[in-house]
Amino acid sequence: MLRRVLSMFFRRGLETALQVTAESAASAASKSFVQVFEVTLPTTVYVRASQCEITVLRAPGSRVELSANLRAAFGWELAAEQDEAGVYIVARRKPVVGAMSSARFSLSVPPEANLVFNVTPGTIHLMDVDGKLSIPAAVLPGKEPR
Repeated sequence: MLRRVLSMFFRRGLETALQVTAESAASAASKSFVQVFEVTLPTTVYVRASQCEITVLRAPGSRVELSANLRAAFGWELAAEQDEAGVYIVARRKPVVGAMSSARFSLSVPPEANLVFNVTPGTIHLMDVDGKLSIPAAVLPGKEPR
């Protein structure tokens, strides 16, 4: 009986130590940055992201601002580029090491900007919406729209 109790305490202690170590490593490897794009209106902001949280704020002007907060940044592949048609942001978790990663993005975009999101899955928060908002039906992977 005593052996079983000691074994249980040892196992729980080891699990807790591993969890604390993983959380500490992920926190130590956090990264935040801001990237600003000057755009010609109208423009399109395209975001393709995997398992992250995106907050969109509408702000007058002619610039798109991306603010990224990556926890366990080593688990992410992130690219943000611009051309004459718009701004493209792609955030993808890396296999295996990405499992302990998380990301939060804030986008500040002009009200005249078109927004296109492809999230697999993800959370999108739209702040300060003023005017008409149309969201078409979601197309699920492997299924064609009717």
